[in-house]
Amino acid sequence: MNLRLICCQGSSRTWVLSVMGSGSAMMRGMTIPETDRSLPLRERKKLRNRRALAEAALRLFTAKGFEGTTLEELADAADVSKSTFSRIFPAKEAAGIEAEAELWTAFLAALDERELSGVLFGELHRALADAVTGLDADWDQRFIDTRRMVANEPALLRYVEHYRAGVKDELAQHLAAKLALDADDLRLRTLVELTILAWSVSGRHWVYNGGRGGRKALLSRLDGAIEAIPASLGMTAPG
Repeated sequence: MNLRLICCQGSSRTWVLSVMGSGSAMMRGMTIPETDRSLPLRERKKLRNRRALAEAALRLFTAKGFEGTTLEELADAADVSKSTFSRIFPAKEAAGIEAEAELWTAFLAALDERELSGVLFGELHRALADAVTGLDADWDQRFIDTRRMVANEPALLRYVEHYRAGVKDELAQHLAAKLALDADDLRLRTLVELTILAWSVSGRHWVYNGGRGGRKALLSRLDGAIEAIPASLGMTAPG
């Protein structure tokens, strides 16, 4: 699977993340409001349809289960055709994890815009924090609902793992290009894994507690997870 950052039309850069799979399917995470007037009408309509499909998927998958929801039902609930769905999402699973995709799309875009300087782990931490801060106000609840739904749907859990594997590859390639290193450099790969791990630990705790404390609490937990990684490597057992 290959991921690419694509810049859509507009007066300012609007990034989406495309995921190219074996069937050349594409998944993108929306990071801008569908009312953004800097975009052409066609793009705004596409974003509205995308949001409607993602909301319908979250609602229907939660109520009826992933397997119990047909593609026809999903398209009908969003008032679009099946062909429109296929132009927006590569699979039914993709519509169900849109909140997840939005996060990593924003992260890779934030990293793309940074001039890397100093400790790379800190740069990745700041880019991830910036991405979380810039997400839509309604993202918090959508992400919480998505993660709770995914935990009960094996097909969606596998899809998230597949998606994150692609994010890791893209992140390693991105860093390698900026630093003139090989994308398979073990240091880069370890750094990428640690960054995603820090998010997983902090995000899981936040979701488990129902998002208590809002995004501020999530970012604080992320700070703590980042700081805990080097500290944990120095831990010793008694004796």
